[in-house]
Amino acid sequence: MTKVTDIFNQAIPAGDAEWTEVLHTVEERTDWWRDRVSASRPVIVAELDEQVVGVASYGDFRDSTRREGFRFVCEHSVYLDASARGTGAADALMDELCDRARTNGLRRMIATIDAFNDRSIAFHVRRGFVEVGRMPDIGFTFDTWRTMVLLQLDL
Repeated sequence: MTKVTDIFNQAIPAGDAEWTEVLHTVEERTDWWRDRVSASRPVIVAELDEQVVGVASYGDFRDSTRREGFRFVCEHSVYLDASARGTGAADALMDELCDRARTNGLRRMIATIDAFNDRSIAFHVRRGFVEVGRMPDIGFTFDTWRTMVLLQLDL
């Protein structure tokens, strides 16, 4: 779990993915993993040369247990170790994540991405996600107001 935690923590200093200034702990990421699995949500790990280089998951969008109208929608995340960029690991994670979402009867996948994160937006657009909205200055980290870009994929 240490490497998974490290991968998540790599995104924090840039400020354009996690929207927190506090590093994750191994215990917190372990709890996150257990919570996902107990909620029947996938956690997928990518490996290269027997080393963990990425992790992906999806969860509810807008708490579908309380708002059942959202039960066919998920919000996902994909995190990749900096050393694995350009290796195809992110595409492999997304392929598996989308396959599992379809198998579980989901129809839409939502990406919420910081407007400064051009690399992530381009990745999602290349994979068929379409921008459906922006929420200007909705977050604030590292002395910077953050705009959230909402993208949607029809599964």
